[in-house]
Amino acid sequence: MKDVDVIVVGAGNSGLISAISLLTSGYKVLLLDEKSTTGGGAKTIVKGRFEFEPVINNLYINNDISDIYQLRNILDKFGITEKINFSQITESFKVISKDKEYILPLNLQEFIKKVEEYIPNSITSLRLFFKLAIECNEAMNYIFANLDNIDYKYLNKEYMNFVKICGCSVSKVLDTIEMSLEVQEIINSLWICYGSPETEIAFVDYAVFIYNLLENGACIPNLRTYSISATLTNFFLENGGVLKLSSKVEEIIINDGKVEGVRLANQDEYKAKYVIVNSTLDNVCRNLINPTNIPQKALEELSRHKNGARLFTIHLGLNRSYKELNINHYMYFIYNSLDSDVAYARMNDFNTDSLIATCLNVANKKASPEGSTILSLTAYYYDDCFDLDIERDNYEYRVNSLAKDLIKKFEKSTGIKILDYIEEIEIVTPINTIIDNNSSNGSIYDYKLSGLDNNLPKILNRKNENYFDGLFICNGFEGDLYAYNSSYIKGLIAANSVKKRMVGEKNE
Repeated sequence: MKDVDVIVVGAGNSGLISAISLLTSGYKVLLLDEKSTTGGGAKTIVKGRFEFEPVINNLYINNDISDIYQLRNILDKFGITEKINFSQITESFKVISKDKEYILPLNLQEFIKKVEEYIPNSITSLRLFFKLAIECNEAMNYIFANLDNIDYKYLNKEYMNFVKICGCSVSKVLDTIEMSLEVQEIINSLWICYGSPETEIAFVDYAVFIYNLLENGACIPNLRTYSISATLTNFFLENGGVLKLSSKVEEIIINDGKVEGVRLANQDEYKAKYVIVNSTLDNVCRNLINPTNIPQKALEELSRHKNGARLFTIHLGLNRSYKELNINHYMYFIYNSLDSDVAYARMNDFNTDSLIATCLNVANKKASPEGSTILSLTAYYYDDCFDLDIERDNYEYRVNSLAKDLIKKFEKSTGIKILDYIEEIEIVTPINTIIDNNSSNGSIYDYKLSGLDNNLPKILNRKNENYFDGLFICNGFEGDLYAYNSSYIKGLIAANSVKKRMVGEKNE
């Protein structure tokens, strides 16, 4: 067996960040991936003259140095921020339901002003909402920075409101501050980004998300998400990292509950006391660990989770510019109801009328050739409707029918005609997600954000989820509710956990 300090399995963005963080701290790192390229899910799809972006709606890039887990600060840590070109999303979002439409600016003060225009006398509850959101954001930053030594007396003194509401849902807090239902509908209209209605998602999580989005803005990489992966890969290699592609890990070797290394499909073995896996615990237990080595408490943990949303997306290459098509917003949130519980219930079968439309060109004018547009339409599904209604012999027919329905729903809801201008189309189903991401059910988020799977309980319970001595999990699926930034956050957290263990052993 060949010895290294740490083995990182999976060269997605989360695994890349883990590997780089350890490498730059002086540790010997081996990075393995079963595919022939790095980036994991951050790959692009090229059809004709269009390059589709399959995995991202936006990233947070800001200058708030106190927020240690924002993407800019993670990339700055390694001196590579300026190597990646980003476009700021300056255009508003549009929310559409059967009888209501709202345009939401991506600026905190402009957002408040616009909501006040829609719903007069809403300013008091809006200001209170964002006051709480700011306190939650500061409290979460404190918790992230002091995970191993949280001073709960300090937390209770400095962030009293946070402590009182940290276990409450969005709807409970908004009702408590007497926010009108009309304003709640607007505030909650981005709930679909995280796949849980406001009666289930934690107020802290959602409020931090909304505040960061409006206060700090969002960006997309001009050369797609893979440009970040490529930059991270080059940095890793230039600094002496060892990368082995087309190297499928068949088993994580565990003896007496302790990690000893990995065995590849070709039977090569690599020895290390620490292994970081860029995947989910579910996938690790199903596919990478001998069942006899899996403790009962790990199986119990996996059984309590609820699966998150499965996404059905069609990427469209249109032969008209977005201005010619009258597409004026980066994202369109289209619902059958602005009551998220009602909309969520309709996502349990194929009759959902809710979807998200994203136009890359609105943020990045050069996202596609001049005079053309990239538009992606995404529907969310829950439960097992995809498995129950689509079988091998009717797969192509049902998938094509769903795609046609999404296009019709977008045209009907927005009044924007796109059908006659489709030059290229790429359909991505939950089946693709299962194949590409080793997801057990095709869920893009893996676990539904609800109850103990909301952000704060997961963070505080992280120490209790180390079921195998020396094994750490990093991935974007289980998220820390910072949108796609979660991949980078989890990668950094996993690396820091390993470094702490190794420093502790050295000092013993």
